[in-house]
Amino acid sequence: MQSNSFSREDESSDKQTAQTNRESHPSPVISKAGYWLSNPIIEKAVNSRLSGGETEGYWLTWLVNSFFKNRRFDNLLSVGCGVGNHEILMAKLGLARHIDAFDLSETSLEIARKDAAAAGVKINFYQDDLNSFTLDQNKKYDVVFCSGSLDHVKEIERCLSTIQKCLKPNGYFIVNEYIGDCYNIYNENQLNLIDRIYKCFDGTSGTTERFASPSIEQVLVKDPSKAIRSKLILPFLKFYFDIEVLNQAGGGLLHEMYPLLDHYQLSDGDPKSETIVKLLLELETILMDLPGGLSSDFCLCILRHKKQKILEKLWLGMCRKANRGKLILTSLVRRWRREI
Repeated sequence: MQSNSFSREDESSDKQTAQTNRESHPSPVISKAGYWLSNPIIEKAVNSRLSGGETEGYWLTWLVNSFFKNRRFDNLLSVGCGVGNHEILMAKLGLARHIDAFDLSETSLEIARKDAAAAGVKINFYQDDLNSFTLDQNKKYDVVFCSGSLDHVKEIERCLSTIQKCLKPNGYFIVNEYIGDCYNIYNENQLNLIDRIYKCFDGTSGTTERFASPSIEQVLVKDPSKAIRSKLILPFLKFYFDIEVLNQAGGGLLHEMYPLLDHYQLSDGDPKSETIVKLLLELETILMDLPGGLSSDFCLCILRHKKQKILEKLWLGMCRKANRGKLILTSLVRRWRREI
């Protein structure tokens, strides 16, 4: 009993640490200088990967205007919306007539509501917990959207099961997510590859002599919810849904190494700086293609209900109708016999 008590206290403490971190850092990570996607060349390359090579423009704009080809849906749910930048863009592009979006951070939600009002769009932003959220069982969604939120979910099975139940039979589940090693504590192969390339900069850029993963202690202090079960996200997505599109976005090298380099030098527009960034991108691509190289740490998934599940529901529905028809026919026969 004492062990369980400590476990609940630890879990409560981890949740509070994670929420405190999000309340104090509500801005999107991409807007921060030094983040790998803050470099315009890397951003274009990643957008190209996310769109399957169709565009270097923003992946979400491509998704709405090209993949969905200007289709319009009735209801969209965003799970873990943060400051609402994705939801506001989807509303402006007219992807759905009604958008529900929730997040744990009330600070982020306040920013989202303010920005949505400034953009002239109506979105139902509300507070809920990714690990324990509940939905109206009578309301179904055409689209469910997750971007950078599933890697904060400890109860992945519950989360995906809840999404599965609220998604319409022909609905879409959109996931743009980090799927690399849990807690960003990388395997030895990835660590060694990043470190060997990082050493090539020979102290001209960077903050440490050797690239290293964070320790468990550092993870628990900073944000114990970040990438908590990230390596299991893709296997669980495949278990609960059929994957219609899976575009690998990379990041196995640059996601961690770029913040250690001189961002301002590498994004100054100088041809030499741009060549270095392009070489690093090409090197990451080559390592992803080689056996024993790097796996992609990020991906875009477009998912649908499992076809088998849909067929089972249709079959059960037909059986129920057949049984009802059989009961009605039996009743009519009995009545007819009594009358004659």
